[in-house]
Amino acid sequence: MEYVIFDLEWNACLSKKTNTFINEIIEIGAVKVNEELEITGQFNCLVRPVISTRLNSNVRTLTSLTYEEVKKGVPFDYGFSKFRKFAGNCTLMTWSTADIESLIGNLRYHKRMETIPFMTRYADLQEYCHDMLGLSGKNALGLQTAADILGIDTEDIPHHRAVGDSIMTLYCLRRLYHKEALASYTRDCGKEFYDRLFFHACNIESLDSEYADLSGVYFNCPECGARSKRRGEWKEKYKGFGAPYECSRCGFRFTGRVTIKRKYDSVILSKKIIRYPLPAPAADA
Repeated sequence: MEYVIFDLEWNACLSKKTNTFINEIIEIGAVKVNEELEITGQFNCLVRPVISTRLNSNVRTLTSLTYEEVKKGVPFDYGFSKFRKFAGNCTLMTWSTADIESLIGNLRYHKRMETIPFMTRYADLQEYCHDMLGLSGKNALGLQTAADILGIDTEDIPHHRAVGDSIMTLYCLRRLYHKEALASYTRDCGKEFYDRLFFHACNIESLDSEYADLSGVYFNCPECGARSKRRGEWKEKYKGFGAPYECSRCGFRFTGRVTIKRKYDSVILSKKIIRYPLPAPAADA
């Protein structure tokens, strides 16, 4: 078993050909490692951009690359072919799925492909490291933040360059490596993988939606804790729904707000109480 950890640098730009934004790849970098996470190979190439003749300022600042440098790179087809040969039949890994999505976007643009043809197994090391560190919350774990938490010296690693970020990702993996645990984060790349990858979580905003079942929703009074009664119909509010409620014990009135988020394999319902504003104090006579 071998793993390939890869990273992409890209330039966000508007394609006049498709009238869509695309993260045009300008650099591909990777390291190949064995099951002991020893480096057995390294890959790097600059890719010549064709969609935009300018690098945006953020890219220039982060990568220190100039357009003059990347325009001397290889065509995307050639760079992708060389990377495919380098990777072989390995498990591909990246820090978050952003690089996978960008690679597919470039394949779609240049080669009319909707999948990565040689990728049969994949692991998201951002997700793996987040969980292995026991972190809570939904905020994405940055690569540099992970390295700092793990006490990794990154001073001599080129930041925001494809090979440098691949190596930094490897160092994080080494600190948290558990073969069986990593296997549970490794997914087969069939239809479900791509369906899940490109599914965008969304808020349900219409009462006509099959996911907007509010029949079992209840609220307890924020004043006394008793079960409250709904005193009006549900109405569509900004990215959710609202209805008036009144406490059956103390008579306290409030608005019950519900948001429903649909994910690939789950529906999450969240509730919030909105208190009515207090009446303005009477003016002095």
